[in-house]
Amino acid sequence: MNCSIENYFFEFYKCLEKDSVLIALDFNTDNLSSKNFKLYTIDKNYKITKNDITNILSGYSFNNNLLIYNNQFYSKEKINENINYINELIDDAFNENKLYGIPSYFVNNSRKINKALFLDRDGVLMEDVGYIGTIDRVKIKNDFIDIVKYANSKGYITIVTTNQAGVSYNYYTNEDVHNVHNYIYNEYKKHDAVIDDFYYCPYHIKGHVEPYNIISMLRKPEAGMHLLASKKYNIDLSNSFMIGDRDTDIVKIPYLKTLLIQTEVYDIENLEKVVKIDDIYNII
Repeated sequence: MNCSIENYFFEFYKCLEKDSVLIALDFNTDNLSSKNFKLYTIDKNYKITKNDITNILSGYSFNNNLLIYNNQFYSKEKINENINYINELIDDAFNENKLYGIPSYFVNNSRKINKALFLDRDGVLMEDVGYIGTIDRVKIKNDFIDIVKYANSKGYITIVTTNQAGVSYNYYTNEDVHNVHNYIYNEYKKHDAVIDDFYYCPYHIKGHVEPYNIISMLRKPEAGMHLLASKKYNIDLSNSFMIGDRDTDIVKIPYLKTLLIQTEVYDIENLEKVVKIDDIYNII
């Protein structure tokens, strides 16, 4: 387990009200039976607000890796040994409105551990000109060709995470999204800047196309895309960065460091996270 993440949990817990329970959360896309575990949603303060989610894409699950109660730390082994007590503890805390959860991935020390540079797409890798479903509307940002190339040289896995609600609105299809991503990949690759993977969220609750008109934990600022990528590439999130151009790019993984660049499209509230593009080289 990452010591830095464990320490973050302890520091976070110190700020909570007495008798709170803090758990680590996971995200899955497998069609698992909700009879075996509960699915949760969290607010901006990481308080768990619902525990009765039925769609696997619409909630987080307890990942059985970490729980803190009354300043006592429960590891995976201790949780599994006392699972009935732990489940009761979690349910009681939820009923008392004192249950908190942080989306987290804990690296597998038997595998190569990677650090990642997560990148938003529209406004970062390319100009944000609205919903884009065709490659003729893609305008690559040359500044970020160099950023990606630099991240490659520093040993980062480079991963795009982008909300693409246009699929749910029927503006374009999943195939269109893949075509745009293939185009971006090839344009960057021409300059020896390698993007390792693309993740996108086609879901939006106000969409018109089933099954995409749902709330999904894949949609930023929720952490689903980042947790899935972390599992695939064994990413140390505490040693990684997210670069975006709007407040919703501040993903609900509080120890994942976020850098925001100012564009003409969005007004940013979290100005303390705004950096100039040239400063990124000295930060990552």
